Parts: sequence; structure tokens; C-alpha cells
Amino acid sequence: MSDTIDGLWQFVVFRLHAREYALPVGQVVEVLHMVAMTPLPEAPAWLPGVIDLRGQVIPILDLRTRLGLRPQAPDLDTAIVVVDADGRILGLIADAVVEILTFPPESIAPPGALAGSTHTIAGVACVGGRLIMIFDVHALYPGAESMLPAA
Repeated sequence: MSDTIDGLWQFVVFRLHAREYALPVGQVVEVLHMVAMTPLPEAPAWLPGVIDLRGQVIPILDLRTRLGLRPQAPDLDTAIVVVDADGRILGLIADAVVEILTFPPESIAPPGALAGSTHTIAGVACVGGRLIMIFDVHALYPGAESMLPAA
């Protein structure tokens, strides 16, 4: 998490099922409104399809399904958070993008017992009475890269 300004870390905060999650701002390429996806045959349920983003095929992950949350059909206001995970570009479906938030590194605790058995959470931030789960974007997409044609 090296996205800092004056020693403070910056995160894009988004909502899923009335909970807040975040990604380091440096991993977020852009935020889109929902667009039509092309389904992939035999893909896992959490990978509903791909989109064409200015000539680049981008896999789209449904975060609700990936995390075992109650499914919700996307609408035109549903957000797609496009992220760069070490050169792999993918989109994450979120209910809504809330804000860009800056907070000190000491407000972030390792996930420990708070995250249970999941490996998708890199840390938990306590900011102004809010608990915000910080995703490890690399742990969200295992297998997604195999669903795409080689570049």
C-alpha cells in the first residue's frame, strides 16, 4: 500500500451489501457505470463476463458473488471499478463508489480474526467510527486470467 500523500494512505471506498470496502487509489484505473458484458462459457459464477474497454478485453468480477454475499442484479447505476493488479486489468462490480478517503497507516490493522478465513482482505481500517475492509486485489481473481485469450 504505497499510495501516500504526506504519510497518509489514499483509498477508493465502495459499497457492497451495505458494507464498505476499499482499494488503494493507485490500483484503481477508473470507475465506469454498468455496461453490457459478454458471458464466458464455463466461467465461474463470480466471473459473469468480459467487456471491451477501448479495444482491451477486461474480465469483470461480481464481488457480491465472489464474497458469498446475496446476489443483486446490476442496473445502470451499478459501478464497475477497473483495477490494475500488477499489469492485469480487470473490473470489479460494486454497488456504488462512495469516496476517495485518506487516512494514516496506523488506522489499518491486519485482518487477523476479523476477516475470518478469507484471504481477500489485506487489512481493516477504522476511520471515524467506520470499519472499512481493504481488499487484496490479487486474491480476488484467481483463475480469471485463464479465462482470457493470451495477449
